[in-house]
Amino acid sequence: MITIGKAGNIEVKVPRDSYWSFFNSPYPGHKEGTAVDVYYTDHVLFPLEEGKVVEVKRLPIKGDYLILIKSGSICLKVLHVVPSVSKGETLVLGDPIGIPIRSSFFCPWTDNHAHYEIRNCDDPYRARGGIQITPVVLRAVKATNTWEFEVVECTPNYCLARPLKPKEKQLTPVISKGFPIEGGIPHYGYFGAFGDVKELNIFGMRITRGAFLKNGVSLFNVRNIVLSVRGVGIYCNYKFVKLLGRFEEGTVAKIYGAGTGI
Repeated sequence: MITIGKAGNIEVKVPRDSYWSFFNSPYPGHKEGTAVDVYYTDHVLFPLEEGKVVEVKRLPIKGDYLILIKSGSICLKVLHVVPSVSKGETLVLGDPIGIPIRSSFFCPWTDNHAHYEIRNCDDPYRARGGIQITPVVLRAVKATNTWEFEVVECTPNYCLARPLKPKEKQLTPVISKGFPIEGGIPHYGYFGAFGDVKELNIFGMRITRGAFLKNGVSLFNVRNIVLSVRGVGIYCNYKFVKLLGRFEEGTVAKIYGAGTGI
């Protein structure tokens, strides 16, 4: 298990073969830096050192589930997981807590994952108001800044592509000015750069920072840009990017854009 984020003395840990996303989502907790989605190869594993399940319930509107687990003075909120745990059960790091579910919250291109938030236990339910998570910037995958990708696999909803001419290992497979970037560009309207940077060049465009979070992440608005594909999804510890468009496997996709970030 590796540490991917910290909130005070709490460390969020996941298997090395998983990948994760702090900002590749349209939901408020991600844009505020208080949520992380983890994509497991199989069972969802408890990501904290220890805890006790305090609530398990099915959500009535979206056919999803909520699991709340108390760990010390905080609570871990878990969504999009069919629970295999019960209220009152004690957990330690790596214990299975369920199986990812295909939630109706998801976009068509979204893969199954567990959504985590660290929250005060007297305010566990809201979409906003979680405790900010500081990402750990690992050197995990080969990264590029050339915006050219080889398409290796296509599904009905997206294609996976690997970066060409990788320069170095970074947290994500795409970098600009040496900073790894992550998010859904432009389909979620913003992305995060891991570090303090005021301006980046992405897909042939100069983008200026919209906000700087206290957890050390720079946020960039991309609502006003258009790419040569519907979108590019970039994740942490994942060697591929997700292209929202139609491509032939084995071809090279050169992604370019127009517009400005405001």
